[in-house]
Amino acid sequence: MPLLSVQNIFLKYAQTDEWLIKDMNFDAEKNDILLIKGPNGCGKTSLLSLLCGIIPKAIKGIIEGQILIDDIDISELTLPELSPLISMVFQEPEMQLSFPQVEQELAFGPENLKIPANEISKKIEDVSELLGIPELLKSDIAALSYGQKKLVAIASIFTLSPEIILLDEPADGLSEQSIQNVIKCVLHYKNDKLFIITSTTHVFDDIENRIITFS
Repeated sequence: MPLLSVQNIFLKYAQTDEWLIKDMNFDAEKNDILLIKGPNGCGKTSLLSLLCGIIPKAIKGIIEGQILIDDIDISELTLPELSPLISMVFQEPEMQLSFPQVEQELAFGPENLKIPANEISKKIEDVSELLGIPELLKSDIAALSYGQKKLVAIASIFTLSPEIILLDEPADGLSEQSIQNVIKCVLHYKNDKLFIITSTTHVFDDIENRIITFS
């Protein structure tokens, strides 16, 4: 049984006649790094939003087919029920960040899962070290640069630690060193997780083991 199974998925938005995603099928397991490639506007972000339930639970869309995680149909789960299984880092960090201080942002997900405080502290320490942001933990998010906010948004999903992590254009707006830190973080956790990454560049080509290309 695959961790993630996408079966005969079609997606379009209510205001359009054309299917944005047509008859998509794939399975993926833990230890996979699946790269979604294609030009801007081809449906990469929509696919990630569909996989984690944002479409149609928060953004309306017309869907056919079935998505299973651990053999559970995600249409039967709420967004809070889905987040420990699959969560997404948005391309724009401002869409994701909710707390005034970095450390509060990184603690929120695992606190909601009632993880013990000492384990949360260890998660924050480990992830912030991998991403090169330990000096930002006491910082106000409003004072951070775009790239720093992006790293905090990425870190917040790693501390939540779902089984499946979706990264939407994670290299956008990051320095070369920060991109390498993101790659290091993905590789550090890959044995326990499935990663699905969208990208219009080649920076993740050396770590993927499967590619889906949108035209």
